[in-house]
Formats: sequence, structure tokens, C-alpha cells
Amino acid sequence: MKIVLIGGGSFVFAPTVLEDVIVKHRLSGGELVLVDPKREAVEAMAGVGMRIAEELGVDVRIRACTDRRDALPGADVVIVSASVQGMRRWQMDYDILSELGMPDQARECGGVGGLLNTFRSVTLLMSVCRDMEELCPDAWLMDVTNPMPRVVTAVTRYTSIRCAGFCNIAYRGPEGYALLPRLIGKEPHEVEVVTGGLNHFAWVLAMRDRHSGEDLLPQLKEYIRSGDWTGQDEEMQRELRVMRRWLLAYGGVAAGAVDHHAEYLPLQEDIRYTEHSPYHGTEAERRQWLQELKEIGAGRMAWESVFSNGSWEHPVDLAIALQRGEESKLDILNVRNDGTFPELPPERIVEAPVRVSGGTLTAQPLPPLGKPLAELCRQVSDVHALAAEAAVRGDREIAKRAIEIDPAVTDKVTAFIALERMLEVHADLLPQFSKGQSL
Repeated sequence: MKIVLIGGGSFVFAPTVLEDVIVKHRLSGGELVLVDPKREAVEAMAGVGMRIAEELGVDVRIRACTDRRDALPGADVVIVSASVQGMRRWQMDYDILSELGMPDQARECGGVGGLLNTFRSVTLLMSVCRDMEELCPDAWLMDVTNPMPRVVTAVTRYTSIRCAGFCNIAYRGPEGYALLPRLIGKEPHEVEVVTGGLNHFAWVLAMRDRHSGEDLLPQLKEYIRSGDWTGQDEEMQRELRVMRRWLLAYGGVAAGAVDHHAEYLPLQEDIRYTEHSPYHGTEAERRQWLQELKEIGAGRMAWESVFSNGSWEHPVDLAIALQRGEESKLDILNVRNDGTFPELPPERIVEAPVRVSGGTLTAQPLPPLGKPLAELCRQVSDVHALAAEAAVRGDREIAKRAIEIDPAVTDKVTAFIALERMLEVHADLLPQFSKGQSL
């Protein structure tokens, strides 16, 4: 089995892939190619992987590459966790939006900032897919790059590549759905939680006692509605206030940190909008981490520390289940709707539990969203579809339509001005908007 990781120099996600390939699954006889234009970082990461594999006796070939076209031939799975100049480009967006009096719109996934991030990410992913169509047309693409539902929409609608999107924000942390049971005095292992909807916009659809089968969702809703949150710290009480407001407005309990959901909604005073790049680490921290990777690869530091700050996403688990035809279940995956939520068009990308069997993915049937929540998700999903289409076609008018219907953007006139300025400063990365040629 050959896995290619584009973004192989990533200091957070790449170590998780190394751990899953070498330590967790011990992929002997396989190959992992780490691809990143930053040669120093990707070679250091590959060196760490080779050392760990050698010490654990795992016969997996690991190599570094700066040109993805050299890596893709023969790939079974291509994982993408990458952005082009992510920190710098976000700062450019933030500066423009701040000058126009709307700094809260410098969002990673929603609003005007999310729209431009969509254009940049889709441009990158479409170029990856065009190479895959030529060099490994049967490979799966597993996307971790944001805005993930828009990226996956572009791939599934405008290429022939099979694609799934990974993001476990709905979990809230590495312990999975631990918070929700604890809010009502239950231990996580006692409770089954089911979430679904859209990425960064998922909702609790079921919550049951694993032993008795008791429906615990009414109890959770009552706790949130009550406002009696004694014992919760200030930050948790802030989130619960927001969750209560949305529960009363839409009838649903938000799954995951509310600040992520809020990216797709109008400005709210108790939401913490980012004022700093959403990408990991300062330049000084990155240099220090790079030096540590070199020390680990050379055998001068223990390698276990490289896994101390890993990602919550594990696409390697799915890759191996698909390749081996194993039975598996994922609590959260982003795939085509195809009837999972009848309230949404079948071609839309939704977030749902998925069963893996015989090399195929099947989203599991879910309880209905309910009318207010379904209408809201439909509106957000409509924006996703238009944003992806505008990105692929390089169409300003479609981009403006996305802004016009976006609930996250209330000042449409200023947003249109911002759009034009941002397209101008990012023109070097977005040739489709000036050349009039689809990706």
C-alpha cells in the first residue's frame, strides 16, 4: 500500500500520520511518501519516520519529496493537509477586512475570509486532483485542508477522484464525545453520542445510555436550557450561553466548540473571532521544532515526544480499512449526502457517521434535523456549493451570489468591496479569476 501525504512537513498533522502508519498499524511492506515544498522540513520529518520504523522493526519505506508528481504514481491514498502561504495570506485578508471595518470576517471557513480561503484551497486541491487523474486515477483523496466541505464539494463535483473529508471538531477534543455526557453527570463510556450536519456546523442528533438505551438528549437539552451551570468554569459558561441561544432559536444542540459554528453565522458579541492566524506556531516555534526533528532523526533525542501534540484526525485508519476490505465505523466523516439528510440535496457534502465495508463507504441513517435546523443547514450548504463553484470557475458573479445568501455576512456592500480587493492581492495564487479559465 502506498500513501502520499501532501503537507508532509506539517508539524502537527505529519507526526500523526507517521504514528498511525508505523506505530499503530505497523504498515510493513508499504510505502509512505511525504511531500512538501519546504525541503528542510520534509526531509527532517522523513528522517524521524525512518528512525522510528527501524527501531520498531517495521519494514515500511519512507521518503521525502518536494514535487508531488514524483510521489503520486502508484499511490493508493493521497492525504492532503496543506495550504499555500497560509499565515501570510490570512494576514493579508485580516488587514484588508480590518481597514474596511469588518475584522470579524477574517474567518478561516465562513464569511468573506472563508470565501477567499476557499478560493486558495480549492485552487491547490484541484491542481492535486488533475495530477491524480493522470498519475493515480484510482487513488482515494483524503482531505484535511479547510474549508473542508467546500474543498470536498469541488473535488466530488468537478473531478473524477474519490474523496472524503476529515475533521473531528465535533468531538471537541482527543477524548471524543467526552464533554456532552459529563454535562449531565455521565461518564463518556456510558453514553453513545451521534452528531451530524455540516462540517464545523454539526449538531447532536442522538444521545443514549449504552446499557439501558435511555434517550438522554432531552436531559442534555434541559441542562443547557436551565442556565444552572454551577461548577462550570467561565469559558464553559460562555459556550453554554451560546448553545442555549441556538437551542432556543434552532432546536438543536451544537456539537463542538461554538466559535467554529459561529463562523457561518452573523456577528455575535460573545463569540471569540480570531485576531491571529489560525495556523499552528510562530516562526520561532517552527524553527525550534525543526531543530528538534533533526535531533530526533539523528538519534540524539527520544522520538516519543514527536507524538505529544498530534491531530485528532486519522485518515490512515480509513485508508487501511478500505484497502483491506475491513469492517469499520467512523463517528465523523464528510461525504456526499445521498439521502443521509433528505432535507439537503443529494450531491451536497454532509458530516455523518460512516460505515466502511468491502472497500466502500456508507453514511449511516440519522434522525431528522428538524425544520429550523434543516433550513439553516440548507442555507449554509448553499453557500458552500456556490463558493466551490466560484473557486473552480473563477467567476466573480458566482462569488458575489455566495456573499448575497451568506448568513455570516450582513454588510453586503462592504463585503463586495473586500472581495475585489482580496482577489487583487491574491491574484498570483488565483489565476482562474483573471484568465477566465476553469481549474
